[in-house]
Order: sequence, then structure tokens, then C-alpha cells
Amino acid sequence: MTPDSSSRFSGAVGRTLALSSSVPIRYALAGTLAVVVTIRLVPVTSVYQDGAVVLTGNDPYAYRYAVEQVVHGTATPWSLPDGVASGEPLLVSTLALAALLLGGSQWAADTVVAWYLVVSALLTALLVYGIAVRASGDARIGLAAVLLLAVTPMHGFRTSIGFADHHAFDYVFLALTVYALLGIVHGPDRSGPGGTGSDVALLAVGLAGQLLAWEAGPLLVVPLAFAIGLCGVATAARDSVRPLSSLVAGVAWGTVLTGLAHVGFGWQDTVVVLAAGTLFAGSLGVLSIASVCQRLDRSWILTAILEVGLVVLGLAVLFSAFPDAGHALERGIDRLLHDTRIGEMSSLTEDYGLVLGPLVLLGFGPFLALPGIVLGLRAAWRRGSIAWPILIAYGAYFAVLTAIQRRFGGELAPFLALLGGLGLLGVLGWLDLAKPHRAHERVALSSRPDHHRDGLAVPDRTRLTLLGGAVGVFAGSGALYTTLINDRLATDRAAVRAARWIDAYASERGWEYPENYVLSEWGRNRMFNYFVNGQSASYGYARRYYEDFLFTSDAAGWYEHFDGRVGFIVVPDLEYGGYTHSRRLYARLRKLGSATENAPGLGHYRAVYASPDRDYLVFTLVPGATLSGTISRRTRIETEVSIPGADFEYVRFAEPDDGSFSVTVAHPGTYTVDGRSVVVTERDVRDGRTLYVGRV
Repeated sequence: MTPDSSSRFSGAVGRTLALSSSVPIRYALAGTLAVVVTIRLVPVTSVYQDGAVVLTGNDPYAYRYAVEQVVHGTATPWSLPDGVASGEPLLVSTLALAALLLGGSQWAADTVVAWYLVVSALLTALLVYGIAVRASGDARIGLAAVLLLAVTPMHGFRTSIGFADHHAFDYVFLALTVYALLGIVHGPDRSGPGGTGSDVALLAVGLAGQLLAWEAGPLLVVPLAFAIGLCGVATAARDSVRPLSSLVAGVAWGTVLTGLAHVGFGWQDTVVVLAAGTLFAGSLGVLSIASVCQRLDRSWILTAILEVGLVVLGLAVLFSAFPDAGHALERGIDRLLHDTRIGEMSSLTEDYGLVLGPLVLLGFGPFLALPGIVLGLRAAWRRGSIAWPILIAYGAYFAVLTAIQRRFGGELAPFLALLGGLGLLGVLGWLDLAKPHRAHERVALSSRPDHHRDGLAVPDRTRLTLLGGAVGVFAGSGALYTTLINDRLATDRAAVRAARWIDAYASERGWEYPENYVLSEWGRNRMFNYFVNGQSASYGYARRYYEDFLFTSDAAGWYEHFDGRVGFIVVPDLEYGGYTHSRRLYARLRKLGSATENAPGLGHYRAVYASPDRDYLVFTLVPGATLSGTISRRTRIETEVSIPGADFEYVRFAEPDDGSFSVTVAHPGTYTVDGRSVVVTERDVRDGRTLYVGRV
């Protein structure tokens, strides 16, 4: 690239993101972006443990598994396994391509999966800055929005290094769609309403990206339909239909891209493509209604009424012509409203209450967004722009979703940051700590953003100190909560070391999957199985059976159920008191399978490992050696056992039945039975042999 072409490229990027040539603003933007990255790198020491990359959470291991399938040649970026092709194909394909570009090694796959979250956060923050400047023309609002996004806990931990879920990928395409949308309806610098061809192309990419990145992508594009309807109402009262026509063109190309990926690569179910087509048909209908109403009397009320009628009619036709779409919608609504088995699917206020819930998970964003909404609507009224109403509509939609399921707080975060940035500037202006935003002035849409020409003015020392304190209050708590949540979600070293020990134990014995399958609590199940056998695509088996297993007392029945399917069982130190009843399997396993006066011991569950402080206990399933003989009374049978992490006395009790007894033991060793001794070997335990204990 020549110096001239490089200069032109840099200038084009600067114009696209509305960046100023002013050095102070560039420095300020770089500083806020540095805050974004720094907060997301806090968990780095929990991600890199003992030479291994340990992802945060459970689902990330499914994407890691899918990416490695491509890297190792069992799949391609275009031909993905069925579960991935109909789930998150664009995410997996993009990450796999990035890993292949980095050399296709295990290091490349680990690096891409762990670090793409930070890249996503950085790109989203840049787009949020661009959206704010397009909506307001004020770089300060953009900087404030980026800072608020940086410290929004739900966005912070979901884009932190190692939390390789699909949501972070969705954030980029969501922000890209809104950035292009505002460029079309409001006009970027020097372009005016209708945007440019690049805005139409970005809208198409953003729409297709949302639909192809996640099977529930149609849920994320619903507010785009609201925005199109709002643009139709505004079009009916204006002279030009260019913005709405550009919107329709962007949706059309986005639908084409989605359809091509579905037909060419088999990505996503037909319902997702149908959702894109429905959005395109609806946008055409809105364009037709707005054009007719504009020519008749420019009545926005009539336009709004006809658009509502169009929605009702369109949905009726859709569900009658495509019953599968109706069934998919019913399933989606049912899962949205009633599926709370996973913590992230619970409501925003469930754990912390109506006030603390938003504060802990969303920071001060919701509270600063309230004055931002007022200022945004006032700006829209006085400037005749629908940019802020569109952002408010997006924010309201994702606020409802977040109230139902907190996992959508990451999608809500950019809009809270944008409205909160406007609100923060308003509050600081009211406190005389910053020059107020000139939202009340009518400015030309093609004018340059405010403060870009001269950069940011540095206030005097007193105001600067107060300003820093105010910003610290609003931003500090969010950064703190983000760090605390990351610490809570991180995989502790004891669990990772237990997984590595299990892997070594299985490797020494030549156990292959499913012989080395690890049954554990579902939230850690993919992690354990990834490090032991590499099969981390699903945790369904653990989710179906693990808790029921721990909560019952039928040790023999569960042994028969697990035999041939489960190699290891991991039992953590759970806080839930319901498991501690002495006859529950959980309590008996926590006693390392040894009997107590209140509960019998376990003969098929052999303790093989205990982590420091016994945070995690590991068991294997064995047929066990059966000791039989004659006794006259209840008799204690015991031997000393030593395993990595624990030395303990393994105890069983034999009950006489017409003078004879039969007890199964899980450990080899020398047992004492009523003064008699018997040696149980490893082979006896593994082969399920019966040993007769004779009289002294």
C-alpha cells in the first residue's frame, strides 16, 4: 500500500467512524477503548492455568469443540456438523477460519476461542462511539457511551477473555446494524438522510450476521422491524422516501445473503430464512404505505394505523401458510418465559431485587439512561430526527427481554451506554461540570460533529477533579461488579487439576471414550470432558441424571444405570443443604464411600482422587469384590486406603442373614472381618470376584 493510498484509507476509516483529526479526541477515544480492553483482560490468569487454556463457563467448550473439528480436519468452515449448522454456524466458521489463518495448530484454536471476546468488545465499543456521534454530533457523548459500555457488568463479563459464548459475536452485528441504520435514516457526516452505499451494505451484513450467528437470531432483529415502521411514519411526513428505500434495499440484500448461506452451506433452519423474508416483505409493505400516504396528505397517523394493520395481516398470512413458523414462535416464547433452569435464563431481579439487580448486572446505565431518554426525545422533537427514538426503541425492546432473561443484558448494554452517555452529559451539564449538549438547537444533518473541530476542552482543576469524581462514581461500581462476576464464573484451579489428573489416570489404563466419560455437575461437565476425552459438544447426559443421582439413595440402581456409560464421577463440595442427608448418595460419596453408623457404605463407587481441601472428589465405577462368610452379629469390615489427596479408613458393615453375610467392597487391601483377615487385590475389585472369609 502506497503512502497516498494508506492516507486515503485512514481518512475513509476516520470518516466512517466519525473520528476527528483532533489529537485530544483521538487520545480520549484511545483511553476509553483501553478501559474496555483492560477490564476484559482481568480474568487472564484464570484462563491460562498450568499451561492450559481454561475457558470460563460451560457452553464455551461446545464452540471450542466445534472449532477444533474444523482445525483438525473432521469438518470444514462451510460444511459443519448438524448441531452447529443449525445453531451458530457463522460464529464457528469465523473462529475456525481465524484459527486456520493463524496456522491451524492447537495453539491457534485456543488463542482464537479465548481472545475473540476481547476483539468483539473492542469492535462493539468503536461502533457504539460511531452510533453516538451519528445520533448526536457530539464526540463527548460517544466517549461517555464507550466508557459506560466498558463498565457494564453484563457486557463486561460476557466479552471477557475466555467467556467464549455466542453472545459476544452477536453484539458486533447488532451494533453494526444500528450503526448502518442511523447512517441511512439520519445521515453520516456530509451525506444526509439516505446514507451511502456503504451504509446499505453494512446493514445487509449486520442483518445476515445476526440471523446466521445464532439460531434465535430473529429475536434480535425484531427492533429493526420497529425502526423500519418508525422510518415509514417519518417518511409520510417528509418529501423524500430515500431513507426508507435504502432501508428496504439493505434488508433485501441481507435476506439474499441469509438465503444463499442456507442453500449453499445448509446453515440455519428454514424458519430463520423465512424470518428474513418476512422482514423484507414487511419493509416493502411499509415503503408502499408510506409512499401512498405521503402523496395523499402526509398523515403520519394514517401511516401508523396502516402499518399496524399490515403487521396483523402479515402474521396471519405467515402462520396460516407456514405452520412451522407458528410452532417455532410458540416454542421460542415458551422457552423465553418458562425455561429458567439455567441461571442466565432467570430474570434480572431474581437474585438481587428490583434495584440491586439492575445495579449489579447493568451498572449505572439504567439510571443514567432515564434522563437520556428525556433528552433524546427532546432532541428528536426539536431537530426532526428519529435517530434517538430508534435507539430508545432498541433499548426498550432489549430491556423487556433482559427483565425476562438476564442473558440479554449484553444486547441491552450498548443502548444503555448510548442513552446513558447522553444522560451523563446532561447531569454533568446540570452540575456545571461540562458544557451541555446542544440538543435544543436545529443543526443541519450534514454538519460536522460538535467538538470535533477543536477537540475536547480541558476544564479548570476544580471542575476536572469534580468531573473525575462523578465519572468515577458512575463507572467504578460497574467495573467492580464485572470483576466480581468474572471471579465467580472462573474455573477454579482445583477443578482443572482434578480434570488433568483424571486424564492422566485414564491414559495410563488406556481408557477411551465412553470408558473415560466424566459425570459431573452440568455447569462444569463440558470442561471436565474436554480435558479428559475431548467430547465436550454436549452436557445433556449430566444435566438429565447427575442431580437425581446425588439426591437419591439407590446406589446399586444407579451403578447399573451408569455401568458401561460412565467412567468417572466428580463430586464437589456443594453448599445446598438438601444433599447432606446421611443416606443421600451425595453425603455418602463425600464420606469417600465409607459407612457410618447412620448410612451404609458404597461398594461400587471407588474413590481415586481428592483435591486439596476436598473441594472435588473423584470416583470410578467398579464391580467390586464380594466378601462372604459367616458371622453372628453386625460386624465392621475395614481397611486403610491411600489415594492422591487423602488417606482414610474405608468401612463397611456386614449384617448377618441366617448366620452368613455378603458385602461388596470397592477398594483393594487387607480387610479385617471379626478377627479374620482377607486380602483383596486390584483384579478382584475390577473383575467382581467373590472371596470367602473363613473362620479363624
